[in-house]
Amino acid sequence: MDINEITRRSAHGRALADLKLVTVADGPGTGGRLLQLRTPAGLAADIALDRGGDLLRLSWKGREVGWHSAAMAPHPSPNTDAEHGLGFLRGFDGFIVTCGLDHHGLPAETSADDACYPPRDVHVHPLHGRISTARADLVTKEIDWQAGEIVIRLVIRQTSVFGENFELQRDYRFALEQGDIILTDRVTNRGFRPARHGILYHVNVGFPVLCETARLTGEHWELAKLMEMGALPKDDHVENVDVAPSPPDGQIGLRGGGVDLSLRYDPSCLPVTALWRAFQSGTYALGLEPQTDLSDKGTALLAAGEERGYRLHISVQDTQEDVLP
Repeated sequence: MDINEITRRSAHGRALADLKLVTVADGPGTGGRLLQLRTPAGLAADIALDRGGDLLRLSWKGREVGWHSAAMAPHPSPNTDAEHGLGFLRGFDGFIVTCGLDHHGLPAETSADDACYPPRDVHVHPLHGRISTARADLVTKEIDWQAGEIVIRLVIRQTSVFGENFELQRDYRFALEQGDIILTDRVTNRGFRPARHGILYHVNVGFPVLCETARLTGEHWELAKLMEMGALPKDDHVENVDVAPSPPDGQIGLRGGGVDLSLRYDPSCLPVTALWRAFQSGTYALGLEPQTDLSDKGTALLAAGEERGYRLHISVQDTQEDVLP
């Protein structure tokens, strides 16, 4: 895009795109930092710097794509270790919630032999780990008109004395002229001992994209058939979590409410994909969950100084289906 021609018509190009750091001044999220952005193609997003650098909100041409929970993204994040490891649910909210970096899944205990700290017999892991409550350092934010993208770089750390010492470098690239987002993560073990490692991307979709006519996509994903009847909220719905190998082409998605959402990733890095169906009234969420395999002893450990990379390509575009009221 020709920035000279753009700025002739709009100072700093703000009629087309914007990127700013704000602090929430009201409600449960008061004090939390958000990077707010919009693109000329129609993407608008909030990145929560104090919630693991996750993509808290995503909309497409004014239509919400992500899920909004009753927790309302509180700041500071609730203690994940509370309520027998279920404290995570007190703050669970948003389009992408990163789970890890040493655990994902239900609360668990694992051997602490790697720590070399005799008073600690086990590592205690809350539901979906702790990285989603960590605060990010903002390294870079810019609208690169020549490259046609918004570029953001964050660094997030998950650390403990006599425990894990992880650094997560996260890069976002938002296309200016398409509904494409590329999220690239690099996890490094900054400690001097091996550490258990796993990551899960909890990609959560809510109404209006999640609706009665919504259907999963993924030609080679065996769980795609589980939404053939759509999704209706029910007061007594009990969540379903189904797990299957990631499709060999690494492509899944959801089509509904006039929006086609697709995810692409490398199944060799994220070999398992779960489906979370939480259709209870007032929650009404669907989670697409590409993840590592914590049972694989060959990959569920990072040696001292070792790095592991992950990439998630998110794409949204219009469909012709009607939006239900």
